Amino acid sequence: MLRSDTAMRYALLFITLSFSMVSCYREVYSLEPDAERFNLQVTAETQSFIYESRDTSYTIEDPELRLFLDDRLLELREIRVRGKSALRFQRKSYTVFLSKPVSIADSRGNGVKELSRFKLLALTMDFTYIENRTGFGLQEKAGVMPLFYKFVEFRINGETQGVYLLIEDPERYYRDIGSEFIIRRGYDHRIDDSDYTPSSYYITPEVYTSRFREIYSLLRTHQGEDLYRELSARLNLDLYFRKIGIDYLLRNGDYTDELFLYSRVEQDTIRYYPVPWDYDDLFNAEPHEVGTPWGPGTVFGKRYYETVEDVSNVVGSKLIFSIEDDLDYTIAQDPYLYAKYVEVLTGLFQELKAADIDEIFAQLEDELSTFYQSEAVIEQSFYDVQPTSQKIWQDNMKEKRAFLLERLAAIQQQLNITP
Repeated sequence: MLRSDTAMRYALLFITLSFSMVSCYREVYSLEPDAERFNLQVTAETQSFIYESRDTSYTIEDPELRLFLDDRLLELREIRVRGKSALRFQRKSYTVFLSKPVSIADSRGNGVKELSRFKLLALTMDFTYIENRTGFGLQEKAGVMPLFYKFVEFRINGETQGVYLLIEDPERYYRDIGSEFIIRRGYDHRIDDSDYTPSSYYITPEVYTSRFREIYSLLRTHQGEDLYRELSARLNLDLYFRKIGIDYLLRNGDYTDELFLYSRVEQDTIRYYPVPWDYDDLFNAEPHEVGTPWGPGTVFGKRYYETVEDVSNVVGSKLIFSIEDDLDYTIAQDPYLYAKYVEVLTGLFQELKAADIDEIFAQLEDELSTFYQSEAVIEQSFYDVQPTSQKIWQDNMKEKRAFLLERLAAIQQQLNITP
């Protein structure tokens, strides 16, 4: 049986306590490098409910609930159906909580990662399943993306659900390195979600929230060097600049609410660091704010862009793809802030080479080829926003690689960088 989040809170507490009594965090499951198949075991009734449910996140409760990694039974504490887009489809995304971490081999030969909390992304909106991986790979090259990720197969009662992207849970990752407060930014600088785990700083969630809101209040009261200095005290602008620089390269169409910010306490002051998320809307002809009156921030009043030309009239020749968020809008508008952005961008695109793009697409070929050889896996794409096939995937890989190589060369030319 499945229940809503609110109704099952006490039942989950009992399950959590029961599992914790028989688990030990020092024990770790091992996974061979070629083993990458999860299998969720539930009753047929629950399986049908998962397939048919729409637009609701929930924790799965079922008398037969078990999760396997190949033939290994994992000590499952909780598994939640989650996400925004995937909730509208049969193939759902999940957050997995284990009582005992599992050691998962990296696809690129970089050892293993021990995870007790991770997400399984269904990639329902991700055309041929390459966009998230391409975005994460480039943000990793830029020094912005530290999280572990890997393609896996996900099954329910032995029936394949297709290609999934396993990704380390950002809240758990940053909690483990000492961050007390993690935010997922929403539209109009709202806080869509947050995770608070107090440690030794004795800082309340309200203080962390206030510090985040200061980033946007400063946009109205400061400008030039003063604005840069005050923003830098609250947000790692170097990493933020690098993040939106890669977004410009990728023509990322949707990223206002696809960003985590984790806190650090530096010299007794709270400072936020950006982490990119959900790269399933890349290679767009126009940014997300075009034609969406509810999208742009309102720090400077109501902004609306009916056409991409309206955005271009604001941005001009500046190397910024989207001005949906008020911070990005300010970077495009403030000459001093934009000059600092270009400094960082120049360094970034001096580091980034065509060979880096070639490497990412070679990795994509290696990591996804096995999945595209399985008809059963490919058939699951018919439940996504667009079905795929081996030919569609290969054609899209060739097209997007060529696009990025050409765009990288154009950006380097704009910045007067010799490749």
